Amino acid sequence: MSNVSGEVEVIVLDKDGKEIHREKKPMDSFTQNVMNLLGMFDAGGWVAIDVNGNSVTFTFKNATDNYLYNAEVLAPSGEDKYGILVGSSDTAFDVTQYNLGSKISHGTGSGQLQYGDTSVVDYGADYKTWQRAFDNLSGADVVVKEIGMFAKVTREESGVPKAYYVMLARDVITTTTVPNGGRLIVKYTFKINP
Repeated sequence: MSNVSGEVEVIVLDKDGKEIHREKKPMDSFTQNVMNLLGMFDAGGWVAIDVNGNSVTFTFKNATDNYLYNAEVLAPSGEDKYGILVGSSDTAFDVTQYNLGSKISHGTGSGQLQYGDTSVVDYGADYKTWQRAFDNLSGADVVVKEIGMFAKVTREESGVPKAYYVMLARDVITTTTVPNGGRLIVKYTFKINP
């Protein structure tokens, strides 16, 4: 019997690039959006809950409207709506959650982090690892307590593509301080284990 699991890894570097914190642990869990996605193969459509709590239905492309046009997690630098995101809430994980408790925005202002790109850094037949770096140029320490993996899912609506943002996973981590001038690196690994 196979199962799907995952792990998260969080690394903090100081302004000189020296590692000052590392945490690696099993994922808390995938959200209900992932289970609903798997149900798409039974029902011919995916009902996802976007980051605003709205129910959005995606049908297969042969449908006349609302069909799944594109889905991606590889976010470019500066994009803080999808890819790996970080936040400051330590609210316990619940499978029905659809957003971080308190997202940390991209930027250099107070309490912000600069988002690098989300990229695939390792993969095999039964696993894939995504990574994103966050630089702290805010002038003060930034505290991170939660991380998540988000997809940008686009559906065709009356001939026009429209993007929705959907949380796939959320993890509460040990309170992690990113010092001013430092860097946070977050890795998500999804696995299929025989």
